[in-house]
Amino acid sequence: MKVNICQFNYRTNDCKSNFDKIKSVLDKSDAEVLNVFSELSVCGAPLFDLTLYKEIYESSSVYGEMLCQTGKTFIVGTVAKGEENYNYNALVFVADGEVVALSTKRNLSRFDSHFTQGNGLEVIKHKGKTIAFGFIEDFESFILKKIKTDIIILCSNQLFDKDDKEENLRTLSFYARQLNADIVFVNRVGAEGSFIFSGGSFIVNKQGDTCEKLSLFEEETTLADTDAMKAKKFVPLCYEEKIFKAGVLGLRDYFRKNNIKKAVIGLSGGIDSAVAVVFGAEALGKENVMGVLMPSKFSSEHSLIDAEKSAKNLGINYLTVPIEDIFEASLKTMQPVFEGTEPNTAEENLQARARCMIVMAIGNKTGAAMLNTSNKSESAVGYGTLYGDDSGALSVLGDLYKTDVYRVAKWINREAEIIPDNSIKKAPSAELRFNQKDSDTLPEYDVLDEILVDYIDNKLSFSELLSKGYDEKLLQRVFRLVKINEWKRHQEAPALRYSKSCFTTDYKQPIS
Repeated sequence: MKVNICQFNYRTNDCKSNFDKIKSVLDKSDAEVLNVFSELSVCGAPLFDLTLYKEIYESSSVYGEMLCQTGKTFIVGTVAKGEENYNYNALVFVADGEVVALSTKRNLSRFDSHFTQGNGLEVIKHKGKTIAFGFIEDFESFILKKIKTDIIILCSNQLFDKDDKEENLRTLSFYARQLNADIVFVNRVGAEGSFIFSGGSFIVNKQGDTCEKLSLFEEETTLADTDAMKAKKFVPLCYEEKIFKAGVLGLRDYFRKNNIKKAVIGLSGGIDSAVAVVFGAEALGKENVMGVLMPSKFSSEHSLIDAEKSAKNLGINYLTVPIEDIFEASLKTMQPVFEGTEPNTAEENLQARARCMIVMAIGNKTGAAMLNTSNKSESAVGYGTLYGDDSGALSVLGDLYKTDVYRVAKWINREAEIIPDNSIKKAPSAELRFNQKDSDTLPEYDVLDEILVDYIDNKLSFSELLSKGYDEKLLQRVFRLVKINEWKRHQEAPALRYSKSCFTTDYKQPIS
């Protein structure tokens, strides 16, 4: 049987745009081809509270009926109304323009919280084949039924995870052999807000061989004949390249779907802004990114050189706006309040907020959005200024620990020096006082990140970490910093999600 995998980038709550994309495929399709689209392809996702409003169901129904009018054969994802006002996340099997079966999602995720539990995978006869189709989340329940099938079609809106080792492919290859069935997996690609859908759709044959595999982070279609498939070899992307391509896709879609054309970013000469601006230039085009250098009396000469070199290497426009006058004016204004006290983070934060004010002003004047440059290590322990460097329209590094930022930087520079070598080698510093280094306040990042990964990502307790040999006082310090900065993380720029422990979307602790 001929199956056409359609891995597309949909727009949430824009059924007309999604309809046009789907129909363009169906219009060109031969009558005998089964075209398979991903979960919620008609209405887009994630829907969140939109599922509480009748308009999304009405619009999805109208455009779903229009797709049926093409007279073609396809599986499409949509929302559906059932009896007693039950709402379902559904997959519709349409053959020759007629609805022949409906699979409603049974094992609901947290993004399906307003949907009603459905029936799981459905089994039908089509073109002489026994076909099971449904959501990948329901596949485990289907296995237990031990129903003999020729083809299993699984649709999904699975999110990108930087630590994923192609578990889907391995698992479904195993079950293809066990069930003696070809398995088709169709995943969405694209980004919505913080969420990045990675694509990577594939087909495995009855022997568990990978016969088709679509790219990560790109819209693609591929036509396969399940009766004549052969094993193929595919080279996976490396860890750093996956992160980079995911971030570029996330940034590009965030700006495009919010109709923002330009980005503005503060360049400090440090590793974080140097990496973030590469993401920005790749996603939006160098002509649409503006770098801003904002030196103070605490800025080292090499930081200005590194920041300027970063901009020149990328070919982006940049300008220099010193903050010294703003800082001194702020100190003068606050002198009656600060008088008699020793300088501390209050004075340091004035500088960070002055920089934010400048970048935001440029953004407002030029119609650009501010790119945040903070990383996950800093967010975890509160090493950043709220309404200062924690601000921005979007954070491309907010779900990457500092050690990951270094890994990505070295990958970017694998063929040429795009990120200044000195930005990678020098000790990290906020440069808010003379001779300041991050390590004055924090443990070295390789040590800090090891603890944070175990605590935040792996969910190990204090006692479990202590048993691994970490210093008790160091653990107490890190645990305390993570706890007392939860309120701060709630107000930071939204971060692109690369893991299951992203602060923006996943990791939440009580504020008090």
